[in-house]
Amino acid sequence: MSFLDSLPTNLKIQVQDVFTAYPPSEDVIRALVEELTSSNSSANKRRKTAGGTELELAERPVETPPESLTGCHIILQIPELSIQSPVRKKLNLVFACFPGERTAFLALTKSIDSKPELVIKDLSPANITFAICLNFPEKKALKNLIIEYKHNMGDQYKNDPILIQFNNDSLTEQFGPLLEKTDLITYLQRQFEIMGFKMINGASKESKGFHVEAYKGSKEGYLYFLANHIIFGFRKPILIFNSTDIDSITYTSITRLTFNVTLHVSVPAVEGQERKLEKFEFSMIDQKEFEKIDQYVKNKEFRDKSMTDELKAQKQLKNNIENPGALAEAARLIPGGEQIVGDQNNGPVDSEDDEEVDGNYEESESESGSENEAGSGSDSDDSDDSDAGEDDNDINDDAQGQDLQNDQLDAEAQNNELDDGAGFLNFSGMEEEEEEEDDEE
Repeated sequence: MSFLDSLPTNLKIQVQDVFTAYPPSEDVIRALVEELTSSNSSANKRRKTAGGTELELAERPVETPPESLTGCHIILQIPELSIQSPVRKKLNLVFACFPGERTAFLALTKSIDSKPELVIKDLSPANITFAICLNFPEKKALKNLIIEYKHNMGDQYKNDPILIQFNNDSLTEQFGPLLEKTDLITYLQRQFEIMGFKMINGASKESKGFHVEAYKGSKEGYLYFLANHIIFGFRKPILIFNSTDIDSITYTSITRLTFNVTLHVSVPAVEGQERKLEKFEFSMIDQKEFEKIDQYVKNKEFRDKSMTDELKAQKQLKNNIENPGALAEAARLIPGGEQIVGDQNNGPVDSEDDEEVDGNYEESESESGSENEAGSGSDSDDSDDSDAGEDDNDINDDAQGQDLQNDQLDAEAQNNELDDGAGFLNFSGMEEEEEEEDDEE
């Protein structure tokens, strides 16, 4: 029995004695050991990372990269490429087979005789999840090759995606007659498919993808909106989002010039728990790009969560005409301020007292300008001045009512209105002084 061989000597003797004394116990103990072994193996297949994701560790041996590629059958080698991720070096891209094997592997190495920096042994779709060639913004000749995978040999560099930058014109000259009547990227597509995985040509004119400039924190980069993926690059870490994992998109920090986009991405959780959402915010996107991004969101049928319940409530409150504006609230803090703002629902109050105040104010000006006027002539002038004051008051009331309907008055306009209102309220004091002068006469 194999499990007995793994036990300490003393324990092994005790178990064998139990089997001898009571033979039926052997089947029970065997089943118990198998159950415990199976449970531990299943639990060890997953481990939780800092981001809350889980990685399948299917019972595979942890292989380390070979010391060199000497003796391997080289299928394709592209020398001196600019590797941007997971390391920043000038390295060769090599496709080869190990001795005695017929399946190809991918390697990034300085030379055939040196130890490779990275080796991906499994090039099947189960391990190579995504590969694409993209144009480099503003530099027509430069291309970016991205390869996303699950594991490399030894799980080096946290299994970060491969990013290779190359000059399309220079590389086309190097391949020369190998390309025949095809272009370089199409040729690479065919070669990669022979190796076991497919590469998307996102640099062709037929590609419907687009990119915008954006920031991830303090890192400037480009946000690519592709058929089935959204990518942010090209500085580490490169972020690749599958469209099927994007739960919703939110627009925030919208200004006249820029806005932010936040992706709510569903990621796997620990076994037995629900999937969780992680947020990835990209900022300082030019407003001119909004229509393209919004159309992309609608075409993909992503949920737009820009208007949360809280924001909707604030918008409704702001647009509710029954709620007083800032000018109205400020005016009511002044004694008699209701005379200025009136009733918001029914318009400005048409008060006879206001008309009398205006009339007396005009009368006061008339008396100060001509002290000898009296009698019926004075009464006639008073009546004319009162009528003029009533007309002025009507005009002021109409203007104030119009101002109160506009919730977006700037601070300067509000201050001017309040200053005018304060002067208007002081007129009542002048009326009382005039009444006292009349009593003395």
